[in-house]
Amino acid sequence: MRKALYFGSFNPVHHGHVSIALYAAAMEETDAVVIIPSPHNPFKDASILADPQQRLDQVRAAFSGLSPKITVSDIEYRLSEPLYTINTLHAMQEADPESELILLIGADNIAGIERWHKGPQILREFPVWVYPRKGYDGAELCRECAGRTSARGIRFLEGAPLFDISSTEIRNRLNKNKTP
Repeated sequence: MRKALYFGSFNPVHHGHVSIALYAAAMEETDAVVIIPSPHNPFKDASILADPQQRLDQVRAAFSGLSPKITVSDIEYRLSEPLYTINTLHAMQEADPESELILLIGADNIAGIERWHKGPQILREFPVWVYPRKGYDGAELCRECAGRTSARGIRFLEGAPLFDISSTEIRNRLNKNKTP
């Protein structure tokens, strides 16, 4: 079974997240898409993150019933901190050794994955599929990363939808509307 794992803070979850998951689920190469919300992100200021349980509930609601191939996992809510992607991948691999786990990330993340905790190890151990993000040449970033590393496999999802919105932009707009 091939599982595309879609990690994120989902702060807040929005139609772009849902569309990427639906795109991955529609791919013949995937048997499942697992949405993995993170209660804490080592790269993000904890003060900007909404309540972890509230985000998990919102993610479950957003992805509920969309596709039989899409599920939401609360694994990072049960793992010890700090929450690093490599640890979650290994925990999932241990729980389901027969499945091939594929990391599904945005082009903004492939640009910096080598700076992640054990990022080069992630690239050696797991295939990485990269979806487009505004302001990034995803195809070129994938080629560059593959050329610098001994990556198991990096694939740019050229046909994936590109959205002109991000959770950061949504939060900024909401905060702007709160200001008198």
